[in-house]
Amino acid sequence: MPQYELMYLLGSHVADDEVPKISQAILKFAEDFGATDIKETQLGKKKLAYPIGKTRNGHYVVANFTMDGKNINTFDAKIRTQDQSIIRYLIVNLDEHLARMAKDKIVQSKIVRKGPPAEVTVPTPKIQAAPSAKKEAPVLVEINQEELDKKIEAALSEDLTK
Repeated sequence: MPQYELMYLLGSHVADDEVPKISQAILKFAEDFGATDIKETQLGKKKLAYPIGKTRNGHYVVANFTMDGKNINTFDAKIRTQDQSIIRYLIVNLDEHLARMAKDKIVQSKIVRKGPPAEVTVPTPKIQAAPSAKKEAPVLVEINQEELDKKIEAALSEDLTK
């Protein structure tokens, strides 16, 4: 039987003490549809990358299990029709995912990577711009630290309510 991974996200409207109840209900759904070797990991409450329906935080839960491929669609439908506490979920077939990763590694190893392209100097034609007003560079003035402190103290002690 293929291995699957279910990751779901519970909205922030779900109280912390309700999270175990909901996760137990999801695991019960999985068992009802023939899941075996169920391992659940609760990743805790984290900030979302972007708000989902006015929700900024959510409880992340990951469950790994094996299930017959014929039952996965009905399990998916059951999760989708579950109450509104699950705001996002994803079911991944780990066997297909690992096979795809191995195939990608083989393809990537065959790719010949070249270094950065050599610099090619192409002569650029000189274009004369219309005369314009020249901007003067700012003049740097050295100020003694003691003088600066005195000026700051004077500015801070100045009465602005006059």
